[in-house]
Amino acid sequence: MLRVLFIALLFVASAFAQDESVSDYDRWMQAKAHRDSVRNAEMIQKNSVPFDFLVGMTLNVGFKVINNETQLSRYEKEDRIVFFEGAFFQVGASVQLPLLKYHLAVRLGVLFEYAPLFLSEPLYVEDGNGEYKRVTDGGLSQGRIAFPILFAVKPRFSFVSFEFGPQISIPLFDNLELDGARDRELDSSMEFSMLLGVGFRVNERIYLDLLLDAKFYHKYNERFADGLAHWSSVAIKAGVTFNPF
Repeated sequence: MLRVLFIALLFVASAFAQDESVSDYDRWMQAKAHRDSVRNAEMIQKNSVPFDFLVGMTLNVGFKVINNETQLSRYEKEDRIVFFEGAFFQVGASVQLPLLKYHLAVRLGVLFEYAPLFLSEPLYVEDGNGEYKRVTDGGLSQGRIAFPILFAVKPRFSFVSFEFGPQISIPLFDNLELDGARDRELDSSMEFSMLLGVGFRVNERIYLDLLLDAKFYHKYNERFADGLAHWSSVAIKAGVTFNPF
């Protein structure tokens, strides 16, 4: 009888020990799963590239062409004519506002633009007697205050973002200087354009851009030059924004 009771006690003790070992294993697995989840969360946080609130200074350099439709009596080509082209630069301030910390931001700016363009196609200019004469040399100097509104979209872990948005430009001056013709200060209207391109975050302080700037509305209120009253322009520009704050 005592032997049977001893065996029963050993069996119960063994069962409790087994239950205890299983419980320890479960607790160990739960702890490991928790550690893994914390480690993964830390890894995700470490590798994420956020859109931060930034205030910075922007410098853009690019190349611009001004063209117009050539369905005019003095031009033989049937497509669009590039009248002026040349390099330009923009300098000013910008601010980045995060909308979705890792995926969406809006970048606002105010930029001064200067573009010294040269005449690339002969222009027919009114000579004051009701006649037009052909001018082959000269240029157009432009000054603008531009207000870009850029939306930046990207994946969580990407340093590269897709950028798009409108831009309004207020003309400051349009100085037309043509050889053999009177220099003129042109009266021009406000410009509207669409920006499209990519941005690249180098680090917390430096941001790079490559943008296409396509103006879809512009008008000169003077018609002294054939083909100059209505035109559009296309520019490509590369920029750097330095964020000291």
